[in-house]
Amino acid sequence: MFDKRLVEVVIATFDVSYGGENGLNQAITQSADALSNVRFVEEKNLISKFFEQISLDTGMIVFGVNDTMKALEASAIKTVLLYDEIEIMRYEIKNPVKGDTKIWYLNPK
Repeated sequence: MFDKRLVEVVIATFDVSYGGENGLNQAITQSADALSNVRFVEEKNLISKFFEQISLDTGMIVFGVNDTMKALEASAIKTVLLYDEIEIMRYEIKNPVKGDTKIWYLNPK
């Protein structure tokens, strides 16, 4: 009864003892390892594309907080890779006479 076109995209199958919400919770628990592997593969592909762009020197990669924020403000970013423990302080200094604002991103260490 299972559509044969879907067989190639099935990651794993699991038997559950319950139906409804309990069965869904059991399936999620059992599939945690399979789903984490999928996320790992997605992240690995993303990093591979990142290094490929660097090696090709396409100019499509920016590094550092300041360059990244400038590209973000210009809506020129498709994907952002972040270090999860980055410590950055954002400083906004407004000129009360001219009304313009300067922004700096600095590492507090």
